[in-house]
Amino acid sequence: MADPLYGLIDAAELEAVRVGVLFNQLFVGTPFQAKLRRAGVWDPFLGGAGMRENVLYGRTQYAAVDSGQTVTVTAQQINSGIKFLPKFYAAWWPMDDALYDDGSGTGGVINSGPPTIIDEYQAYMENMVLGLNTALEMDSFRHGQAGSATISDNRIKAINGMDEALNNGIDPSIYGNRYTTYGGQQRNGAVGITLNSTPLYLGNGGTPGQIDFAAMTQLKAQCTVTGGNPTLGITNTFGYSAIAIALDAQRRDVSNKNHDIAWRGFNFDGIDIFADPLAPSAQAQNYIPLAPEDPGQGNSNLQDGVGSSTTTVSFTTPQFYNGAVPIAFSPTGSGLPSNTLIQPSEYLAFLEPESFKVRPTNKSGWNYGIRRAPMPNNVSIDAIFMRVATNLYICQPRHSAYAFGFNSGIFNN
Repeated sequence: MADPLYGLIDAAELEAVRVGVLFNQLFVGTPFQAKLRRAGVWDPFLGGAGMRENVLYGRTQYAAVDSGQTVTVTAQQINSGIKFLPKFYAAWWPMDDALYDDGSGTGGVINSGPPTIIDEYQAYMENMVLGLNTALEMDSFRHGQAGSATISDNRIKAINGMDEALNNGIDPSIYGNRYTTYGGQQRNGAVGITLNSTPLYLGNGGTPGQIDFAAMTQLKAQCTVTGGNPTLGITNTFGYSAIAIALDAQRRDVSNKNHDIAWRGFNFDGIDIFADPLAPSAQAQNYIPLAPEDPGQGNSNLQDGVGSSTTTVSFTTPQFYNGAVPIAFSPTGSGLPSNTLIQPSEYLAFLEPESFKVRPTNKSGWNYGIRRAPMPNNVSIDAIFMRVATNLYICQPRHSAYAFGFNSGIFNN
């Protein structure tokens, strides 16, 4: 211990500090959630065994006929359904009312009164909201299925995000997974390709390629040929940079404009493209602390609901076949090569917001509600839980699509 405890300056002077100011050096924005809110796709879950959406996948018999012709009339199923379950999230911290005041005025022996610089109770509560929003934003780009022969990671507790929705069961996703089912419905079976969305790979063999006007036009065509009307584009800030550079080089309009959320973007052929710092990217991890990272850094990172993130990593594509014959590229038109180690790099999704559903519960205790649980035999500490029950899925996956495998502007990643 220093002797004397306070030096010449410390004993005579107070420190200059702005009361009530706490600079956020960790969390970033969540524009994708903001845009979905503005699109009005929030559909509260009122309870029940699951969230079912009815889907039309088949047709009745029809043909050109002769007058008086006899035809064979048979019954054929034309509709079925997809089903999802509510997913549960929670954030928590130990609240010691000897230290903190929860606003009741009965605690906070230390963190109260005129000497208080930061209301720590409020800071912790706001931190839980930011943390849950971060997890939900990142999970929106991942999946919520169990691991399998075609799915490398078990994310069964997470929401059913876009990685599984925008897939065709044949091509690997940006995270190397193939989702042969969606909402419990088998793809490429009785429902054919009606629940499929084909990813567009822009790489050259295994190395990242370039995004340009032609690629973006192709991506939009994949959405509109199915009757989709994509009006929202989501990419990481580094993907955004690459797109702006590419379109500017081709003398396309990349002017920024104000939108109905607190973010700026540019418009491509009727699609407003926004930069989301938590969208899939290879470069973002160099600038914001995305999990998983060195465990020695503790909780100073951003993670999704299962302790991972949206960072893209290399994976090897499967061998593609035409029937039983091996072929060099995927038969779906995705552009993915067979048996190739690829770098997924950056990502751009063209989305039809009206096809999405966000399903928060209507029960207040599980809609960012608080549960306070006393710690057994402890004189001052309670566990504080903030809880969310929700899910996110796409009712018409074929109306949206994404491209990946392009580098981030000036970098080759």
